Amino acid sequence: MFEPKSMRRLLRVLLALTAVALGVLLVAAAQLVRLPVAVPAGLPSPTQLTGRRWDVRARATPVATPTAPPPAAPTRVATPTAAALYPGLRAAWVADLTVEDDSVFSWGESFTKTWRLANVGAETWPTDTVLSFMRGDEALASAADAVVGAVPPGATVDVSLRLIAPKKNGRYVSSWALTTDGARIPGSDVWAVIQTIEPASLAELAPIRGAFELGGHVSQGLTHVAQLRQAGMVWVKVQARYGENVDLRPFIAAAHEQGFKVAVSAVGPAAMVTEAGFSRRVSEWMAGIAAAGADAIEVWNEPNLPREWRQGYISPRAYTNLLCTAYSAIKRANRGTLVISAAPAPTGYFNGCTANGCDDAPWLEGLVVTGAARCFDYLGAHHNAGATSPAARTGHPADPEGKHHSWYFLPQTELYYAQFAGKRQLFYTELGYLSAEGYGWIPEGFSWAGNISTAMQAAWLAEAVALSREGGMVRALIIWNVDATCYGDCGSAEDPQGGYAIIRPGGACPACETLEALREP
Repeated sequence: MFEPKSMRRLLRVLLALTAVALGVLLVAAAQLVRLPVAVPAGLPSPTQLTGRRWDVRARATPVATPTAPPPAAPTRVATPTAAALYPGLRAAWVADLTVEDDSVFSWGESFTKTWRLANVGAETWPTDTVLSFMRGDEALASAADAVVGAVPPGATVDVSLRLIAPKKNGRYVSSWALTTDGARIPGSDVWAVIQTIEPASLAELAPIRGAFELGGHVSQGLTHVAQLRQAGMVWVKVQARYGENVDLRPFIAAAHEQGFKVAVSAVGPAAMVTEAGFSRRVSEWMAGIAAAGADAIEVWNEPNLPREWRQGYISPRAYTNLLCTAYSAIKRANRGTLVISAAPAPTGYFNGCTANGCDDAPWLEGLVVTGAARCFDYLGAHHNAGATSPAARTGHPADPEGKHHSWYFLPQTELYYAQFAGKRQLFYTELGYLSAEGYGWIPEGFSWAGNISTAMQAAWLAEAVALSREGGMVRALIIWNVDATCYGDCGSAEDPQGGYAIIRPGGACPACETLEALREP
């Protein structure tokens, strides 16, 4: 039997431990609330056309999108989240914001590891608080402590260290903790866990090549099989979103029964890329799609934009970590499933590459540096802002002098192919030309397409296919799109998807005829 005095002491200990656990849960829950992120245009701002066939319309009641604040700097960002829960100085880990455990880096590659910590104690952390190396691989230790400073009770702080991957293959672990006046603050232990590989060389990379094939992105399932066959398409593509729990097996089985291969663009919410276990969870989901019989999987979508990858954390290295994890998982589930790297948005909007957005050319350069080529079969690409013949190099209404490749199909294809020294063919998961014919107007953001007729759309799609088949740079081309019907307001986006569709209002398919003509002797 416990003595009453001992029983009271035990109850006090249990209550204190329960309070600490509850506080940590409250802090973590508070991080789930995020602001929406405003997305800059994916392409340079277009000029206005004169003498257009269709009126340009802006939305009658535009709504400003709230913009998230810039990502936290390595100094303190204290936000009240919970009441003081523990006597004295105390900390708790909340999240790893960058560099998941077992992320892969090339020898000598520098990276920034960021943790979120919370003050769950009753006292403000002293002004001399720093994050210090404790133990582990000294090769992964920083040259200096990270300054944290005073953080009040119930607040969180993002702490960053700039680290360098050791120049030897292996797995490296280092432990860090908050210290003040040389003493460790309880509960503040965090870890950095990485793997290193020898830098990749394109010269040593084995080429992967395949015969050209054509397909189309379908929005209404297999409702236009006759038109797909008329156009010579052997692929059908759909998009799947993480967390929606859509069973793709019936569609994949039905497509295979009709003789089509299935490509799946697999993507999730931008905010989840900094969640713990992100790459592992998404890769396991993609492996399930491969096991269901998908013939190709595009790993994410346009990760160079803050619309698709959390603003402040965009980087070729972060994406390469997802890509390589997904590649291994997909190939384990189905060796026959092709892995397509996520097509970047073709753009020069950002004037370079930062954590807030990255132009497609430096994005691809970054993928080369991070060794991404070993983790995909074909290079994903998008082109849906063309307003000239695919072979043209000048004359686009938004770029008459041909200063940026993103407006022109052939220059973009050549640039992408050259980035990987011809060792990886392109897999266009979106190729489309917008025509407002049949709709009578065009959204303001797409005014560069104001003079494109349905006949031009049909002719240019056929020309793009012919160039791709003859040039050898393109493995497959998926037409964006076959059968979309929304126009101008597709969900929350001002997006004229129906204007890209080859099945036009009324049911005709001029592009089916021009594509069919390519197959005739």
